[in-house]
Amino acid sequence: MRISSLSYFTSSLPAMQDNQSQIARLSEQIGSGQRLLAAKDDPLAAGKAMQLSSRIAVREQYLANQQKAGLALNYENTVLKEMDKSLTDARALLTQSNGSDAQPVRDQHAEMLKNLYLHLKDLANSRDTEGHYIFAGFNTQLGSATPPFDHPQGYPTIAASTASTYNGTADGALPSTQGVRSITMDDGRSVQVSDNLENVLKFPVASPVAIPFADPNPPHAITTVNTTDVFQALDQIAITLHDTNLATTQVEQAVSDTMNGLTATLDRLGGIERRLAAATLELNDVQKTTESLLLIERNALSDLTQVDQAAAIVEMQSRQTSLQAAQQAYAATSKLSLFSYL
Repeated sequence: MRISSLSYFTSSLPAMQDNQSQIARLSEQIGSGQRLLAAKDDPLAAGKAMQLSSRIAVREQYLANQQKAGLALNYENTVLKEMDKSLTDARALLTQSNGSDAQPVRDQHAEMLKNLYLHLKDLANSRDTEGHYIFAGFNTQLGSATPPFDHPQGYPTIAASTASTYNGTADGALPSTQGVRSITMDDGRSVQVSDNLENVLKFPVASPVAIPFADPNPPHAITTVNTTDVFQALDQIAITLHDTNLATTQVEQAVSDTMNGLTATLDRLGGIERRLAAATLELNDVQKTTESLLLIERNALSDLTQVDQAAAIVEMQSRQTSLQAAQQAYAATSKLSLFSYL
């Protein structure tokens, strides 16, 4: 069969051009590491890749939320443990105090209670890494002049201690539900990352801690201060220990009542710590699941979109060899003429 030169040239040129295009495409894939340079390369795989990318983006946001929630829970847990320790230390110190102690010993105990009182107040007014009060409910950006738990210290003066003022989000319930913040950690799931301690550090309205107080002016009339919160109680018991006008039995009764108030406060604080522990466990489980699913989805996306470097290099070399041979044949054939054989 006779093949015309025009037919040969017409069929050879597009084949070489296609080979050149495929070589350029392979070179771009190898350089970028991506198999899908455009949706037309593999429409079905491109559609799946878009769905996976969207799902990964959502899951990454959940993971970021989980990490933020973990930091908030860990920070609050650290503060609560220190508050627990301060209250426990104060109660232990009171077990060593009694009305028959010499006044220098009572004064020493009063000074130690003052330090624990100050430390506890600082902890209750703790701020997070962004400078927001963590126990103020939604009022996280209160100024230093109006902290969540504000109490004017009375000790070492011999005067009745006054009640604290709570400047955070008020709530009459225990556990408090007002002013608590939550973070979405998964689809349809959130975790509480803050607590309102107003009714943890306050004594129940029906059960104030009664501490006797002697007027410093003659005839030193004895009255009772019904303390309504742990700060007022610690301040007042320090004042009582420092007071030389109270009888031994009155001091001992004040110590006993204050210890009972601290024990009740520790019980309420323990409830918050248990909630925090449960929330941390749940968050850790959800975070592990999210990380595992992210790894699976990222690997699936990589399988869809990443090029097999070794296979692509072999194919490109094969096409380059084929193109080179075709070009040489094309060049040699284009020089042929019937006149060369006449």
